[in-house]
Amino acid sequence: MRVIIANYRYFIAGGPEKYMFKFMESAKKMGIDVIPFSVNNPQNEYTPYSKYFAKPRSNQLMYADTQKSVENLIGLVRATVWNYDAERKLRKLIKDTSPDAVYILHEVNHLSPSIIRAAKKEGIRVVHRISDFFMFCPKYDFLCQNEICEECLHGNYRKAIKNKCVKNSLAGTLLRVLAMKLYAATKVFEDVDTFVCTCEFSKNKLIEGGVPASKIECVPTFIDVSKITPCFHDDKYFLFLGRMAHQKGTIYAIKAMNYLKNTDYVLKITGQISDSEEDQKIWNYIKENQLESKVIFTGFKYGVELEDLISKATCVVCPAIWYENMPNTVIEAYAYGKPVVASR
Repeated sequence: MRVIIANYRYFIAGGPEKYMFKFMESAKKMGIDVIPFSVNNPQNEYTPYSKYFAKPRSNQLMYADTQKSVENLIGLVRATVWNYDAERKLRKLIKDTSPDAVYILHEVNHLSPSIIRAAKKEGIRVVHRISDFFMFCPKYDFLCQNEICEECLHGNYRKAIKNKCVKNSLAGTLLRVLAMKLYAATKVFEDVDTFVCTCEFSKNKLIEGGVPASKIECVPTFIDVSKITPCFHDDKYFLFLGRMAHQKGTIYAIKAMNYLKNTDYVLKITGQISDSEEDQKIWNYIKENQLESKVIFTGFKYGVELEDLISKATCVVCPAIWYENMPNTVIEAYAYGKPVVASR
């Protein structure tokens, strides 16, 4: 059996990419040939299939603040609405490799749902894993001004436009809404043969949004625990794992340290403060509240370093403010014998 796995990153930047590489490793052990399809990026892992990868949406790729230029604007619109380059490249890859299925992890705003239509034009089965709510929410996370909001679940985007939900930008929000209306008009998501959800909650949200229950499979996130030894002592620190994205609630873990200034405990965060507006707000809060000695940014960790960091933690914190989709961090914490302190 041969499967193309499509994701807009081909390097580890968070939970979805960890899942991707674990899936590829597990599939290989089962005798399944897995071929990656992604966006060109200098951080990508090596693969001979990179010649098929789509162009990035801007000259600065997908993390930096994109410079305002006609070329980058065209690239942003292409990637957000309908990426003809990705569609063409995927069809070429399918013709050259003859896969049995295309397994999509994350395509919105980069590869775009054009790759769904590309696979169907080539008569290939499409399976789509759902790890957020991009099909129903312009902002993907059902959040509006830090509160849970499902106003857009059934296609009414007036509140999203009014509140400029996408990056507090009217233009960005309108672009996403335009794209979502296009997807509804072309019925592109009806081309997906099976949706894979990580938990029953997400499955029920898809059903509420109009996806037939018969098309949805619930396959929980998995990790390999065979090489993990639980550790029941600690080095007096709380651990925040994963991306410092707004919906992950990083700031609330940091605010909690105000109550622990007179203890030996610190908060360790697996990341680094960037130049982004969100990160600078976090850093300003730390300085204003004199928490520099209580909050430690470890930088990105993986392999043995990450294992050691989890193993010696007092607990793992998960202060998410959105509908979190059973993150790997929770499962990994349990495997290492660590309790999890999470928001409701």
